[in-house]
Amino acid sequence: MAACVAVVLTLIGAYGPARAQDDRPFASCIDALRQQRQQRPQHPQVRAETFDKYTREVRDMRSVIRAATEDQPEFKLPIWDYIARLVDAQRVVDGKQALAAQAAPLKAIASRHGVDAETVVAVFGIETDYGRIEDRYPVVDTTLSRACLDLKSKERKRHLFAALWLLQEGLVQPDRFLGSWAGAFGLTQFMPGTFVNLMDDGDGSGTVDIIGSAPDALATTARYIASLGWTDGLRWGIEVSRPAASTRDLVAAEREHACVMQTTPAGKCRTIEQWAALGVTAVGGTSGALGRDASLGLPNGTRAALLAPGGDAGPAWLVTRNYRAIWQYNRADAYALAIGLLSDALRGDPPMRAAWATDDPGISRAQLRQLQQDLIRHGHADVVADGFDGPRTQDAIRAEEKLRGWVETGRAGARIAQTLDDGPLIDKAAKQPAPVDAVPLPQTP
Repeated sequence: MAACVAVVLTLIGAYGPARAQDDRPFASCIDALRQQRQQRPQHPQVRAETFDKYTREVRDMRSVIRAATEDQPEFKLPIWDYIARLVDAQRVVDGKQALAAQAAPLKAIASRHGVDAETVVAVFGIETDYGRIEDRYPVVDTTLSRACLDLKSKERKRHLFAALWLLQEGLVQPDRFLGSWAGAFGLTQFMPGTFVNLMDDGDGSGTVDIIGSAPDALATTARYIASLGWTDGLRWGIEVSRPAASTRDLVAAEREHACVMQTTPAGKCRTIEQWAALGVTAVGGTSGALGRDASLGLPNGTRAALLAPGGDAGPAWLVTRNYRAIWQYNRADAYALAIGLLSDALRGDPPMRAAWATDDPGISRAQLRQLQQDLIRHGHADVVADGFDGPRTQDAIRAEEKLRGWVETGRAGARIAQTLDDGPLIDKAAKQPAPVDAVPLPQTP
């Protein structure tokens, strides 16, 4: 939604909650960055004429970035909404199509970088819906504006100067160099500075184009994930059940699972055997031990952290260093969990078994489209049945909630969907496959 040495470092760790923001006039900020152009040898060498050419008509995006930082779905949506939208039947079907279409380059990529095809394709699916979500903002505009919000940030300036260098060297074309509000661009959303360091030619063309070449984007993604500490052949995690009384204080919150990367378990990390001793068991496993077996695939001694993003009564996972590698792509547990679950679905593993601890579950994009159609049928003519939860859909839901005397949330969940539908939405959706958009996936050149 999604990275680079910060491919979408999109979330609170990378884009916000922030230091005090710099509100100096935009022209003054540009002058300050121009002065720093040659004072930062760690940045790619951007010529003066390059800086002036591409910043002459740059747009001040600071207000857009501030608003987007406060509204990131990884932190705003309930976890059951986020997972229901991003790991739905449609994304699985499309992901299997992408696996087939890119089979040859993915095989070579896995051999070169040690990252399996399903994980790489899952990133492709979550970041841009396999190339269907188009970038909107000029990358120079966004990276410069982000730098102006915090002129002390070396990371932000690195991405700005990398963006300018890519243009200077002809590695991207100005009219196609569009990205997200944070400056991430391409089919798998890379920040410019990370792309400069980790670009990888996946199609053998001799150049790297992550905007137009799916193999290049997938290869660069795999190289980045490998650089984050990925271990070839290790599962990202396993779903478990656990006695809340003995493990409640050991659940890893956001950022508390870095210990899985350490040689000796510490903090909230334990070995598989230690978790077993605490009463943690694999969901659907044949035994209470969490040693290596056909259903788990985790070697004894594997360091893991306990993740329970929905609370004590919801599903839980023991996550490994590969989960942490995924997490660093976008620095949010909701995001990393979505990548893990989608990759499982793409390789044919069972879906998560425990239910979220809510009486109003999330709905898929197909179900959201049905809800929007029902809102239109109830008189909300400005709603569009596109599967995107925008302000018009939210306003219409609030109106329907108010009509029924409910708390006005604007949330598109199962409760309002079932209420407005002629029949149970979830049962209805289960009887037919989710529609797949008739947009061709990027093919191998």
